[in-house]
Parts: sequence; structure tokens; C-alpha cells
Amino acid sequence: MSQITIIGLGLIGASIGLGLKELERDFIIMGHDRDHAAMNRALKMGAVDKTHWNLIAACEDADMIILAIPIDGIPETFEAIKGDLKRGCLLMDTAPLKRPVQQAAREHLPDTVHFIGGDPILPHGEKLQAEDASPTLFQGALWALCPSGEAHPDAVNIATNLVQSLGANPYFLTPEEHDGLAAAAVSLPVLLSGAFMHAVSEHASWREIRKMAGGQFERVTALPNFDAEALARTVFDNRDNVITWIETMIGELEGWREALQEEDEAVLNKWFESAQEQRAQWLKLQQSGDWEESKRAPIEPPGFFSRMFGFGGFSRRQEREKKQ
Repeated sequence: MSQITIIGLGLIGASIGLGLKELERDFIIMGHDRDHAAMNRALKMGAVDKTHWNLIAACEDADMIILAIPIDGIPETFEAIKGDLKRGCLLMDTAPLKRPVQQAAREHLPDTVHFIGGDPILPHGEKLQAEDASPTLFQGALWALCPSGEAHPDAVNIATNLVQSLGANPYFLTPEEHDGLAAAAVSLPVLLSGAFMHAVSEHASWREIRKMAGGQFERVTALPNFDAEALARTVFDNRDNVITWIETMIGELEGWREALQEEDEAVLNKWFESAQEQRAQWLKLQQSGDWEESKRAPIEPPGFFSRMFGFGGFSRRQEREKKQ
């Protein structure tokens, strides 16, 4: 029987397992997490069929491995398992940035396996805990898929069908495109929330300001439920794109400052109105999931995993040679 291994059994990993368990399947799901409590929880909720405390043992028989762990742990995980991967194994990740993971895959993974970068985009994922894992977590969500130019077509097909089987809509990007967009959609909001909170809390009037801070202040300063190192990594690993957006924001704020200095209330009204309209449109699209630009019909294999092992002997090196 085929095996899928999920590394990392938090909200994302457990939800993937629960979604896969609802399929008609001829595979088993192995789970691994450094936190033994997470493994026990995943077993109890039925997200995995079995677990193994040893990373290599959990991966060595896997035909597919899904990494649902923080981005800074992915390179060392690739390094740890690279010598024990089954030929033709497909590896996927769920990290919020794709260029660093793609680079780690090139540096650490052997040419006898396949890698497809992925990023499930959850509108309210940062508010959920591991205990909130659900087989419907990805229903209607976008799931960015970022195959490299050397990715085997069958590997792309399988990754696409995995995403669709979980109820998500695949959104195809290059790693570079993904991280450029993520700088504005993910990294910059994290930086702005942190920078604003830091600036205000370091001000001499903070003891008085905090008494006045209400719901709006709380919303603007809200940060994802990650540790500080993970938050910093979200910005630092995408720093070239983030710096570009910082420059854009500086220019934007200078425009608003100029409008205030010139007492131009009309232009402020116009900008606020535009901001409200654009946000309302975005929220509507987010709720409907009808992102027209994401609609791309995948190449359909005859069944979800029926071709999972049909390309196992076809290495990435052979694919590169074929293209030359």
C-alpha cells in the first residue's frame, strides 16, 4: 500500500490528513512531529493512520511527503531525509515563501525525487489553532503551486489533484512571482503591524496612549500567532521584495502627509473612499473564491493517485537532459 507522510501536525498538517482521510483511498497516512503531543492529537482526531517519532523512519517508505512546518526548519529536514527517500517520491511544502524552499530543494534533495512548492492561502488561518484542524479547512481557498521549470509534468499533476481533492483551487505561479506578491500580501502587513506597535510603544507618551487604544489599534497591531523569530523570518527571507514595498509605502505616506499639510480634505476623502471600495471588493472576492485569474484547468490523470508511481523511475536529472 502506498504511503503519504505528513511532517508537522499542526493546523495545516492535521487538516491535510483529515481531508485525505475522507477520500476513497488505497494509501496510508504516516504522521511525524517533533512534539509528541501533536502526534497524539493527530492520531486521536483521525488525521493520520499512524505516527513515528523518528523522522527518517517516517519518511523512508513514503511515496509522497508533505512538509507543514516553519520555513526555517525545511532545509535541515531536507538534509536529514535526503539519503533515505524512495526513488520517485514527491515532496511538497506549505511554507509562505517559495524561493528559499526551492533553493533548499535544489541544494539538498537528490535528483531521484520530485519537489513542488505550495502555499495554502487561508484568509483567517492565523486566528486558528491546531485543535481547529478540519477536513474542510481548505474548501474554496486558493492554494499556490510553484513548480520549477524542471518539475516533471506528472508531479505537477499529482500536486494539482492533491490540492483539488482537499477542496482548494490551484493557483500557478513561479517561486519568484509568488514571493513578489507575498511581499505585499503577507510580509509587508506583518512588518507594518510590528513597526507601528514598536514605534508607538517606544514613544515617551506610550503610558498615556495605551489608555486610549481601542479596537482599531488592536486590529492594526495584530500579528500572526507565531514566535518572533518566525515573524522576522517572514520578512527577512523576502527582504528584496519587502524593501521595494517599503519604498512604495514611504511614497504613499508622503502623499498623505502633503495632503494634510496643504489642508486638502477633498483628496483625503477621495483616497479613503477608494480604499473602502477596494477593500469591499477584495472581501467579496475572498468570500466567493471567484478569482478569475486563478482558473486554469489541470491535466487530469485517471484518478487521484493512480499515476503517483508511474513516473517513479524518471529523475529530475533525466528531465533536464530531455529538455536540452
